[in-house]
Amino acid sequence: MGGVNAHVIVEEPPAPVVRAGVAQDSHVLRVSAADETALRSLAGAYAQEWPGVSQEELGDFAFTANAGRAGHRFRAVVHGADGQELAARLRSVAVGDTPVSRKAGAVAPVAFMFTGQGSQYVGMGRGLYAAEPVFRAALDECADLSASYLDVPLPELLFGEVAGRLDRTRYAQVGIVSVQVALVRWLESVGVRPDAVVGHSLGELTAAWAAGVLGLEDLLRLTVLRGGLMESQPGAGAMAVVHADAETVSSALAGFTGVEVAAFNAPRVVTVTGPAGAVERFCRESGLRCRPLVVSHAFHSAAMQGAVAPFVEAVAGTLLSPPEVAFASSVTGGWHTAESVTDPGYWGRAIREPVRFSQAVATLEETGAGSVWEIGSHPQLTSLARASWAGAPPVWLSTLRRERTDQAEVHTALAAYVNLTSGDLDWAALHQGKGRQTVTVPTYPFNRQRYWVSADPHRATMNQTNEMRRPQRHG
Repeated sequence: MGGVNAHVIVEEPPAPVVRAGVAQDSHVLRVSAADETALRSLAGAYAQEWPGVSQEELGDFAFTANAGRAGHRFRAVVHGADGQELAARLRSVAVGDTPVSRKAGAVAPVAFMFTGQGSQYVGMGRGLYAAEPVFRAALDECADLSASYLDVPLPELLFGEVAGRLDRTRYAQVGIVSVQVALVRWLESVGVRPDAVVGHSLGELTAAWAAGVLGLEDLLRLTVLRGGLMESQPGAGAMAVVHADAETVSSALAGFTGVEVAAFNAPRVVTVTGPAGAVERFCRESGLRCRPLVVSHAFHSAAMQGAVAPFVEAVAGTLLSPPEVAFASSVTGGWHTAESVTDPGYWGRAIREPVRFSQAVATLEETGAGSVWEIGSHPQLTSLARASWAGAPPVWLSTLRRERTDQAEVHTALAAYVNLTSGDLDWAALHQGKGRQTVTVPTYPFNRQRYWVSADPHRATMNQTNEMRRPQRHG
């Protein structure tokens, strides 16, 4: 019998695919169902899975649950740093301790407030820069566009080890604005966009960019110039927060030459500014409760007058457009118009005149905002805005916070946004660029009911039972 020659070719197996997943400091997970019972059941099923999921697989699990399943009317969003924390919050949903939200029709307007100077610190945004590709790309773009205007690269200003740089106005202002730009870009990428904006002093420039008034490169150029001009003005100034109403503070100022109002921040929070000696004497002798601020200059005082004309000239050479969203002015306290935002003189006044933030917040309230986000590296405005908000309060949300984990902070805000308002997120975009893949997650818990006849031919149906119980008639 003839033999058959067989050839076996042995070669090296294909190299395993190594995914370069982005390390996460926090995860956010949506649980959604057609009714509350199914939602709590699904949350319980997820809770059983999370403790056993490895740290490397947590992002895949969240991606699959968030982006791989359709959103339903009932939803609950949880967040956590690891599987144990997420499982605990999911169990709270499952047993009914955590309420679930029900998606409404129209989404209430979203407002953004942009923090001003004083919110800066070394390392602001570092965590999001590492964990969120969209945030990182936006900050890198700011670094590229501002490189020709700065003598220190933006990443070195934000994350470098040289102490004291961000204490200088010329560096602090561009650092704050760049982080705000990256936060807006990231929020917009996940589906959170403003319907109205307001900014406090420096923050009004970023608000103008967010409203479409000027382009990003112009924003950065003007911010660097503004910071440099303000820093170059005479020093030896001081500022202090006064806890009293505007009328009381204005009356008290009459006896202290050189001291002015820098900001009307809330109904009973007014900031004063002026020469250091005069402000110190006001705090000591006015009889009002005062808290000195740590500042390098007397901002929004006569000492800033020299910065006004050069800044107006620079703005005059900048293309400015009417706002694309509602834009409250912190100089007038009312709404910006196409004429006001394109007037170079207005932006000079914003350096010298008092900030009317409390009035601007009252104007912002007219939009009926359902949520108000403070966009900045540390919340400074939310407590002031709360005090100025007269009607039904919105959901107050902040982004970054000093000495907190960046991604955990923004995930806390995203969860509250979905759980407490009518808003929703772009759940697929939340995982964009992070190298996630689909994995197996617990199936949807359908509420199953049997409507077909019994498969057992010997079991009587309900109709047959009723027929047998019916009295029989005999002819």
